[in-house]
Amino acid sequence: MKDAAAIKHRNKTQIRKLLRSGASLTKQQIARQTGLSVASCNTYLNEMEATGEVAGKKHKLHDVGRTAVAYTLSETYESILCLSFALIQGVKSITAAVLSPTGRVLDQRVHAYDVLDATAVEQEAAAAFGRFPNISQVVVGTPSIAENGVIRHSDIPELENVAVQDQLERAFKRPVSLANDMHHKVYGYCRHEHAEDKIVTLVNYPADVLPGTATAYRGTVLTGRNLFAGMVGFLDVGVGQPEQLRLLSRPDTAEPLIAKAVTALIAILNPHLLLLTGDLVHADSLERIRTACATCIPEEYLPEFAFVPDTDLYYLKGMYWSAIDNEERIA
Repeated sequence: MKDAAAIKHRNKTQIRKLLRSGASLTKQQIARQTGLSVASCNTYLNEMEATGEVAGKKHKLHDVGRTAVAYTLSETYESILCLSFALIQGVKSITAAVLSPTGRVLDQRVHAYDVLDATAVEQEAAAAFGRFPNISQVVVGTPSIAENGVIRHSDIPELENVAVQDQLERAFKRPVSLANDMHHKVYGYCRHEHAEDKIVTLVNYPADVLPGTATAYRGTVLTGRNLFAGMVGFLDVGVGQPEQLRLLSRPDTAEPLIAKAVTALIAILNPHLLLLTGDLVHADSLERIRTACATCIPEEYLPEFAFVPDTDLYYLKGMYWSAIDNEERIA
């Protein structure tokens, strides 16, 4: 049986979850939608208002003169730090984005590095904490395998085998989570586009690095035993890795490899929706790739194909919702 503190934490989490949409709700509305009693909501909301987590403002009820207090989640009570690494056309960079409890971007900065190592990551985090001391947790996205908080098989050599999750938790005494960038992106897509009831596969083919994919099965990201599900760069395409990277430098030489990988993904995962993105894919590539897949897979089993030119929004949304999930999991 849960103790009183655990029950209170769980119930407050329900209220936070309801207010994350940015809605302004009375305690009666919150009680109806959470299933909590009005008296309990009154107690919790008073406590949350006293700490600054929620703000209450009086408003008229149906223009009849009566007033009620409507509550919103405070945008300044706590923040979420989202750190992500990238290697794009030979340029290494870190993006540090600070989000409000409702997911609004409060601050976002991108810095390029000649050497992007553990020290650079900690420095970027420290700078963000300096600007926003109320950061409550850190979410990290990496273009690599994120195996139990450790970066493996990284596109950025200096980060290879860095235990970034443990490093940041020791330095800043906040919860830290680490996940593959593609896992964040496909999760963000599903949440933002309200596709949680579908099987969605995101396929990313950037130039000059090994590709990656990720699949969300009805709102749950398939991560695999070692958290690298979707690393199609590990597929046997009939050539060694150096030759594969050479072929992955231009759209025309990459397209046959993309078609093979997509065919395998469709056969194994049978998604409703297959999204393609990356430097090596363009909108006019879709029909050729689809036609190549149809030589192996019956037409009626092919998914809907779509081109996504930019996944930055989905990446940030995925990190945000991962942070919210982390909070609710603790509850």
